[in-house]
Amino acid sequence: MTQKQFSYIRSGVMILAVFAINALLWYLRLSQSFLNNNVMITSIFGSSILIGFVMVFLLSTRNPILVRLFGGLESIYFWHRWLAILLVGLIFVHQTSANNDGLIVLQRYLIFPIELDELGELARNGLILLVMLALFAKWMKYEHFKYLHRFMIVPYLIGLYHGFAYSWVDLFSFDYLSIWMIFTSLLGIISSLYMLLFYKHIALSNLGVISEKNYLNGQVMDLKVKMMKPYRFKPGQFAFIRIQDKKIKKQIHPFSISGSDESHVYFTIKTLGDYTKQLYDLLAIPSVVTISRSFGHMTFSDNKHPQVWIGGGVGITPFIGKLRSLEPIETPTHLFYSVRNAQEAIHLDLFEQYQKDHPQFTFTLVDQQKDGFLKATRLPLAQHPHIYMCGPKPMVDDLNKQIKAIEKGILVTYEAFSFTGTLVEGLLQKIKSSYRKFFASRPS
Repeated sequence: MTQKQFSYIRSGVMILAVFAINALLWYLRLSQSFLNNNVMITSIFGSSILIGFVMVFLLSTRNPILVRLFGGLESIYFWHRWLAILLVGLIFVHQTSANNDGLIVLQRYLIFPIELDELGELARNGLILLVMLALFAKWMKYEHFKYLHRFMIVPYLIGLYHGFAYSWVDLFSFDYLSIWMIFTSLLGIISSLYMLLFYKHIALSNLGVISEKNYLNGQVMDLKVKMMKPYRFKPGQFAFIRIQDKKIKKQIHPFSISGSDESHVYFTIKTLGDYTKQLYDLLAIPSVVTISRSFGHMTFSDNKHPQVWIGGGVGITPFIGKLRSLEPIETPTHLFYSVRNAQEAIHLDLFEQYQKDHPQFTFTLVDQQKDGFLKATRLPLAQHPHIYMCGPKPMVDDLNKQIKAIEKGILVTYEAFSFTGTLVEGLLQKIKSSYRKFFASRPS
């Protein structure tokens, strides 16, 4: 089992534990009231929806403790997406099992003109709409995707009111169940409001000024940022930044850190959408920028094995950051830099010079127009290296499968996740692959 797989399993166990605690508390409380099994099922599923919302909001905060517990942001975003999908399923189960047997509506609650069960349906429909839109976020603009996420608090608040008012027990009685529900509800509301109103001020607390913008080719540029205070990160990590420029949309975007010196941090950015195109064309120098703490687990910390680095396109950035750092390379390391054509390659002079100065480091440029796609058979797997990969998700996933097919024990560390999600894209790719395999296996 790889470290990444272990992180996913451990994260899943923690999430299941939260749902189990919630179910146990509801079971114990409703057992005391001698309510029937249908009431218990309805209550447990209904409360699980609210708990699921809380975890979705909490994971979106990118809290450092959670990032450590979950083994990185990739695991955080994986469970964030699947929990949102799970909520849709729980809503349908809850609605199927719900009835009014033993129902109490507390008089202390504000009663809306709309019926409470209709509020539940409104919350359900709003959540389904937002989750379905999020699933297709791969084909959205990043800023539109983030804008849609802001509305997630609306179905949650409606569902929260529906759950507290439409309960068989008084959830303001301050017994153990009441305290659990109040605490988790406040945690969900605070997490959501934090992301909506305060994240950009609190999390992006490192202040800097973009002092240089250097064009590397027609799509890629380096930003040199003068930091007001020392900025700590490990080579290979990335950060979220927000640029204060009237011509640029004030959006929060993640970018890889491609190096630093005594007082500067570098970001290498490729024009992959409207926002990055704006940065490339319109960004004024100097511009103020706020930066989050660093994220990412691909920090080249394994000094026991030879290393193979694989960078695809702008995924070369973490490796640039490592070479620019003052940290020495202590094991034999070979970099494969894969680009669609040689004209797209950046910082070749850095790689070539580093190769001359450091006998432990070697470098290969893979020009897909001439050499084709990089295959695992080209990698020195017989040396049992630790492989680090960063690049487009299809490339990374395909190479990972090829490597495991040749040598299962190879250590592979990679980052290729998408902040807007690739779930639907992945499902479509699997359907397409299965379709091809089915017809390929049929006799002609």
